[in-house]
Amino acid sequence: MTNTNDLTFNTNKQDQIYDRDEGAYEVANNVNQDSITTLNAQNTKVQEIQAHPQNHSNLQQEVFDQSSAYFWAQYNKYYTDLYFYYLKEDWKSLEDFYKTIGRFNEDESKSLVFAHNTYNGYCSSNLELDNGSFKPILKSIFQSYPNPIQYFHELMQFKINTQLPDGSLEWIKKDLRNALHVAYLVQGILFNKSFFGADELTNFILSYLKYEVIDFNNIHLTPTNYASYVPYSNTNPLTWRLEQVKADYFKNRTNREMRWLKSDDTTQIEWAYNYLYSEKRDYLILQNIFIPITSKDKYDLILASLDVLPNADYTYEFFTNNIDLSNPSTDFESIPKISYRAKVTENMKDAWNKFSSANKNDELKQVKIYKKNHDHLHSILKVKGGNADKVINQLVEDEYNKLFKSK
Repeated sequence: MTNTNDLTFNTNKQDQIYDRDEGAYEVANNVNQDSITTLNAQNTKVQEIQAHPQNHSNLQQEVFDQSSAYFWAQYNKYYTDLYFYYLKEDWKSLEDFYKTIGRFNEDESKSLVFAHNTYNGYCSSNLELDNGSFKPILKSIFQSYPNPIQYFHELMQFKINTQLPDGSLEWIKKDLRNALHVAYLVQGILFNKSFFGADELTNFILSYLKYEVIDFNNIHLTPTNYASYVPYSNTNPLTWRLEQVKADYFKNRTNREMRWLKSDDTTQIEWAYNYLYSEKRDYLILQNIFIPITSKDKYDLILASLDVLPNADYTYEFFTNNIDLSNPSTDFESIPKISYRAKVTENMKDAWNKFSSANKNDELKQVKIYKKNHDHLHSILKVKGGNADKVINQLVEDEYNKLFKSK
């Protein structure tokens, strides 16, 4: 990343140069021409003095006039030379400035283009261009200003005051689940958008937070019913709300209750995704907005959907069993309390266990005895007696006892 401190340009000097009017060159040239004319006239007078001697006082006056004219000629020549020296230095400064701009990476260039758009009242929302497009755009922006270095400093200050620091976004950049949580909170601005896979959604959320954090700090967020919230402490006008969201989220998100769901078990993930997506439950967030394209996308969406369910404990049976709260004989202490999220995850785990057990039984029902073992099985049946099912089950039981119960 380019360090903006490398841009050590003398803005005051440039202001002096650019503030001169267009006739500065003519003034400097006229001063030099006037000085030369004055010196020629004085040389003529000196010759006249030598040819026609005058009194001593007149001679002193002439010498003084010559000295004075010479002084002003040198004085004006000095400031004319100084002007052109500063002008030459300014050209060098601009050359160095554009070299430095050329070393900016694409993210730095994009950041300044967004700042320019917002600074000048243009709409910068969702300005997505091909990689490599922002550097030439940034250069053309500065070339359109008479004093690009001064504008650069103004733009940098505006960027600092209106754009979120990159360090505040690392926790979202590296985890789709976290990006999905933020997307859920700002879903009010996503009603007409859809994102195909993790990259599209994450890039949008990162861009929105970085360049439009002021909008994020003022819009209505989808509420969450958490058991506990982190006390407010951040007073930074840009980062306060995102840091508050981050702290509350990590304090309350789903953790141990979903460890049974394995990120590398595609069969389990597909089942859990369909379980939450069913019309009976409809727990998946951002439906028709985020379209998962990989098993990892679905896994993160499952957890993000459970993260936003209320985790504050309450008497679940009040709502499921229609208990009469006004009945004085109701034993409230005997009614267990559990959070809505815990109840959903508990039911979900029980449903998975039943599903997986049924699948295992179906699999065993389809066990086939290889043709080469048919004769062996018939020989066993003759010795032990009984049908094939009974004999095979007895063999399994005997083998189990030998392997496990004898230890």
